[in-house]
Amino acid sequence: MSDGDAKVEFYRALMQVRSDDPAVVDAVHQLALRRFDTGPRWRALAAMAFDRGRALTGREQKFGTQFVRRRGAHVLWPVDRATTDSERAKWGIGALAGLPALADHGLTIGKAALRRLARLRRARVAAGASADAAVAQIVAHAEPRLAERAAATAAVVGAYWPLPDEVDPRPLARALAARGAALALPVVDGESMTFRRWTGDDAGLVDAGFGTRGPAPDADELLPTILLAPLVAFDATGARLGQGKGYYDRWLAARAAAPRPLCVGVAFAVQQLPAVPTDVHDQHLDAVVTERGWHSPPP
Repeated sequence: MSDGDAKVEFYRALMQVRSDDPAVVDAVHQLALRRFDTGPRWRALAAMAFDRGRALTGREQKFGTQFVRRRGAHVLWPVDRATTDSERAKWGIGALAGLPALADHGLTIGKAALRRLARLRRARVAAGASADAAVAQIVAHAEPRLAERAAATAAVVGAYWPLPDEVDPRPLARALAARGAALALPVVDGESMTFRRWTGDDAGLVDAGFGTRGPAPDADELLPTILLAPLVAFDATGARLGQGKGYYDRWLAARAAAPRPLCVGVAFAVQQLPAVPTDVHDQHLDAVVTERGWHSPPP
């Protein structure tokens, strides 16, 4: 292979490693390993492809070549702490402490790729035999945490009618209603979302699109004090990845001043990722409940 052909092959691989398709990234990784002994740039490319493949499958990276956008800034996708700087150096990657300075030139993991991953994970659990048991465990973890709020005067639980594969929050909402809370479901009108009174069953509900149902337009509008929020993915910081329409972010942003409702994401544990990209307008969760427990972000 001529020097010119080798350069073309390398730069083509360098462009392909930016792909959101794990199969494409794996092909780059295998190619870079085959070219490992031909120069340091191929070793670095192999490390980049390895990191990207791990990130696209929802795992920590090894070397520190992938970034995620958090509220307008690029930060490192979480890195496996077991990897040493000497190991990074063997693959042509600098010390971990200096990698954040390269953020604007690094590879970014975006929302679209993570939505696809999380939806696949969620769908597998929703279609499995353990889905109903997972929902029962979610109720068991969340009800004691929310009981006092539910019993408070004028407490309102804003739930949602689940889309296919979404965790069903209705058993939890009904358990909180039994403790005294009123219930509400979201109604979308254009770009805005309001919550209207819900009886806890199908009575008075109308088709709301996408397979969901909601209260009729004449139902009373209520303001939730506890919001059970659907999500596609979340992380340990309370970052939430939704469907991408922004309804919940806009609704919460409009209520940023006290009294802001307690916003609890409802999810399967497999929907947790090492990091979730966030924009400046994205609203964080106060807690997430899964079948494995109640998770509160660090202060």
